[in-house]
Amino acid sequence: MLYADDIMLLSYSLPAIRNMLKICDDSAVEYDIKFNTGKSVTMRIGPRHNTICEPLKLSGNNLQFVQSVKYLVTNLVSDEKIKFSVDHVKIFFCSFR
Repeated sequence: MLYADDIMLLSYSLPAIRNMLKICDDSAVEYDIKFNTGKSVTMRIGPRHNTICEPLKLSGNNLQFVQSVKYLVTNLVSDEKIKFSVDHVKIFFCSFR
């Protein structure tokens, strides 16, 4: 998923996401861009979402594992199944006649 300068990589397995991160690293070198690894995080979803695994790396830095991540206006939450939270969003309705 991509929106402006925000990229979200989704994968079904750790080897697949490692491959995707390598592609990002290679592309960064080729196009002379830098990823902000201080703001980049990773999150697991599925039956083993709480299982500790080998760190994922981007630009030589370990990505922090988090329990939720904000993407655009929604929060994705780490759990056995994908969950979205909009609790942090205040809804504003206007009525015009």
